[in-house]
Amino acid sequence: METVVSIIILSIKELVYLFGIIIIIGFLLGWLETIAAQWAYKAFGKTGILLTSCIGTPIHETGHALMCLLFGHKIIAIKFFDLNPQNETLGYVQHSFDQHNLYQNMGNFFISLAPIASGSATILFLMYWLEPHTFSVLQQMAASAPAAHTTMDLLTWSRHSMSIVYSGLWNSPSFGSLKYCGFLVLAICISSHIALSKIDLKNAMAGLNVIFFGVLICNFVAAFFGVDTLYYVLEVASYNIYLLSILSVSLLFSIFTALVMGVCAVFFRTYTT
Repeated sequence: METVVSIIILSIKELVYLFGIIIIIGFLLGWLETIAAQWAYKAFGKTGILLTSCIGTPIHETGHALMCLLFGHKIIAIKFFDLNPQNETLGYVQHSFDQHNLYQNMGNFFISLAPIASGSATILFLMYWLEPHTFSVLQQMAASAPAAHTTMDLLTWSRHSMSIVYSGLWNSPSFGSLKYCGFLVLAICISSHIALSKIDLKNAMAGLNVIFFGVLICNFVAAFFGVDTLYYVLEVASYNIYLLSILSVSLLFSIFTALVMGVCAVFFRTYTT
């Protein structure tokens, strides 16, 4: 009985190492997006939300669609952006899958979290294209990333990543130029719609349950043969330090977006009443 409990605890620990960072940041992005949307609505009304969503929402839905294809899900219907959304749904990807297919069931987790990847990747590409100085600084920092297996190491690196991007943008040689302003506007639009919806989170948890079951089975088999799976998981999980370098950029712009919308909301409320 003790062995069974220890394997269950080990499986949970391994999932935290593998996916904990992206899940936590996913929740943070969702919280920041909610705050930013509320303030944007107070400042600009529905128009303010639509202005950012016309760029951010298609990238969000593209992430879902690409991951659907990767995991063999059938796309039934797709709407990259809706000018007249029903029930506040700015876009959607409806898909179906074989519920008896383990791979497709696990895919629900990655499909649900895909907008974080597509949004972050797009911001990085725009940084490479429009703000190469900051991208170069971030790239050099990521290339020199140390091994990090503790929560404190990851938190320290996340803070360091955001400070690097902030410093790079503030001290950029192209500060105030058209390309620089264009990057900021696009990054704000994308980060405003990078977070996960309630449906995304529900589907992600369903997929995570299947992944947990798979990890649990593997750990039982590995225990029988005396294999230390945690060692290999920690080796794979070393990608977290690079993942943080990317996700921290999205997190920084989400914080910046929330602050900008908050200032606009206060300004319009003060000077229009």
